[in-house]
Amino acid sequence: MKAKNTLLALLLSSVGLNVFAQAPPLVYTVENTGGSCTAPPLPTFEQLPTIQPLTDPFMWSDGRGRSTNFSDWECRRNEIKAEIENYEIGRRPSRPQTITASYVPGTTAGTGTLTVNVTVNGKTLTLTSAVALPTSGTGPFPAIIGMNSASGSVPATVFTSRNVARITFSHNNVTTYGNPSLNDPYYQLYPDQNLENSGQYAAWSWGVSRLIDGLELVQASLPIDLKHIGVTGCSYAGKMALFSGAMDERIALTIAQESGGGGAPAWRVSETLGAVEKLGATDYRWFKDDMKRFSEANVAKLPEDHHELMAMIAPRALLVTGNTDFEWLANPSAYVSARAAHEVWKTFGIGDRFGFYIDGGHGHCAIPATQQPAVEAFVDKFLLGNTTVNTNITTNPYPGLYYQRWFKWWGTNNPVLPAEPIGKRTWLEAECATVGSGWSVRSGNDASNGKYVQVQSGLNSPTTAPTNTSSYLVMPFTADSTAVYNFVARQNVPVGEDYGYWLKIDNGEFQSVTSELATNGGFESGTGNTLTGWSVLNGGSAISATTVPAEVHSGSRAMKAVNATAQTDFWRLQVTSLGIPTTIGKQYTISYWVKALAPNGSIRISTGTSNSQFQPDQTIGTEWQKVSWTITANIATTTFLFDMAKVANTYYIDDVSIKEVNTGSGWNWIKLREASLAAGPHTLTVAYNAGGGTKLDKMVVATSLASISDLGGTAATCTVTGNATSVAANGIDVYPNPAQDKINIKLGANQLNVKSIEVVDVVGRVMSRVNVGKQTTLSIPSNQLKPGVYMVRFKGDTTTTQRVVIQ
Repeated sequence: MKAKNTLLALLLSSVGLNVFAQAPPLVYTVENTGGSCTAPPLPTFEQLPTIQPLTDPFMWSDGRGRSTNFSDWECRRNEIKAEIENYEIGRRPSRPQTITASYVPGTTAGTGTLTVNVTVNGKTLTLTSAVALPTSGTGPFPAIIGMNSASGSVPATVFTSRNVARITFSHNNVTTYGNPSLNDPYYQLYPDQNLENSGQYAAWSWGVSRLIDGLELVQASLPIDLKHIGVTGCSYAGKMALFSGAMDERIALTIAQESGGGGAPAWRVSETLGAVEKLGATDYRWFKDDMKRFSEANVAKLPEDHHELMAMIAPRALLVTGNTDFEWLANPSAYVSARAAHEVWKTFGIGDRFGFYIDGGHGHCAIPATQQPAVEAFVDKFLLGNTTVNTNITTNPYPGLYYQRWFKWWGTNNPVLPAEPIGKRTWLEAECATVGSGWSVRSGNDASNGKYVQVQSGLNSPTTAPTNTSSYLVMPFTADSTAVYNFVARQNVPVGEDYGYWLKIDNGEFQSVTSELATNGGFESGTGNTLTGWSVLNGGSAISATTVPAEVHSGSRAMKAVNATAQTDFWRLQVTSLGIPTTIGKQYTISYWVKALAPNGSIRISTGTSNSQFQPDQTIGTEWQKVSWTITANIATTTFLFDMAKVANTYYIDDVSIKEVNTGSGWNWIKLREASLAAGPHTLTVAYNAGGGTKLDKMVVATSLASISDLGGTAATCTVTGNATSVAANGIDVYPNPAQDKINIKLGANQLNVKSIEVVDVVGRVMSRVNVGKQTTLSIPSNQLKPGVYMVRFKGDTTTTQRVVIQ
């Protein structure tokens, strides 16, 4: 019998199943279980190999092979930790020897203050955290640590309704968000750490660990269940939560919400996308300066990536969220990275401890009703111990994305990134569209197919999409699989000119696309410090930044910045351009309207204090005035600091915009939008927003932006037999286009003396014919035609045609 059991165990082990092994722990009692493991080699940048796909989380750093045994994971995890510190965020100090803590209850039931003092080399850093305890029960209570707020951006009721304590990690106690300096307490403790070799995510995650140290020291007065501690945050604070959960194994649950580049998305994958937060475009106050060496083509030399940052949390619990309404967050990259990281949890047989939820239709850092059940499920299971809830959550809008190609090589010792599937790229020549009479087809030797289109001079529709088909370019195409597609235009924009289009896919709503990267039209959608497209950080407890309906330049709301404390110099308000696709190395103009409550105020903007560029001081009066600043050098950050002079204690800011400076470099490929498409036929409609000199050559519909350059590929079909310009010029109007059940035609004065009209398919077959007679308005049934592109042929004194799309 013993021999049979041994044989069974061997058989189960051979297929990766060991029924006799216990499930991996849900949490640990130490910060780093691998602290005593052998440190990995850390080659110089020049010595690092190039690995195009995502790195293998199970492969030892010294190249001796790989191990998927859970018993080896603590040492392998420690290697990933060392690499992230060495190449990305800087050294993260271990727990200091001298830490004291105290807890003082507040005057209101369930409130109090936790104070943690950390002393190193005679210097002391103090963490002060507000604590909100459940008002019923005696504990110990599970707890959530919110990054700079009690519960992050998760609704407080998720925790209060479950008797979960809420603790605020005040990150400025460690190093100041947006304005770090060597005078910050963290850098005072560790003089060998500076703004170049140590990023703030090393400091902040270290600070969260010291807060947990404090909780361990005050158990007698603050009843927190140390086995059920979670962390959460959103956006930059989502990254903070992710790094904290990865670096400290005493954290049972991490909820990283909309963390963007430098968080959940993998740097390698993000580099293949459009206007997202890439390694070279992130905020380098957060990361060590020499991480920039890995930007662009060098990203493949990075020995780890952020699927491994997430994997460091295994076997503990992690939930990541995304928001497809914000391209800057690199949601497709977050999805690929999450799929890759999930393989680690699944390998250990605990796939339900990792989940991701990526959707759209809500504000940045908002938990919509669709996402909240997922958040609650992870809280119930991993902070409250309810094992009956379902945490197998992998919600995403990318059912056709071939994410496996990024880690298909794992276990093969052959790091090759397979090419994207052929056929997921369609080239569309603009002149081959159904061209409305509001556009002109022109010839150009430097254009693809020798032709391009322009909006006719003087036509514009910047506030609402035009409704007349004469303003449309209609381009049919077919998606061969369900996926997320980029819509990219090859265009030539004259120096100093803006471009603008309205884009519609199939029967959806038109969306505006302009050269103005971001506008905040008066902060109408903002309440308090939540402003559409912007994140505002108060420069101190005396400074408030709110939106107000009074004293606006335009619209219904403006931002009001007030500093109640007298200043000896400038006082500062920080505005971070979240969701704005600014790119390091390009030039931008930032414009805004501003007024002061007192005369002779002054304002200036900088791009940050690290490698900062300051706008010259602008004198501001009590009447609205527009201020613009063109950043003529390479920008080093996408964060802007508004400095207000002490003369006035109240300023109003309105109608802020950021625009890329067009340097007149000829033809360029510019991404206009992205969309999830099902396999099958589709229609792209481009309507004019503004007329002028911009030339539109062609479009590409592609799953990846890699290798889109020069003239692009050959269009699938392009037989230019006529366009709507010639038809409309003779008084003929064809509508609707695209059509469904019938094609309506108005001949007007019938200048061509049209006698018959034919509908012809793309191979020349006549599908329908009508005689005109004395009619000037007639309809041709089209509901029997298959969806596709057809020609309407007008036969009279001369013959002309117009392309029409049947849906």
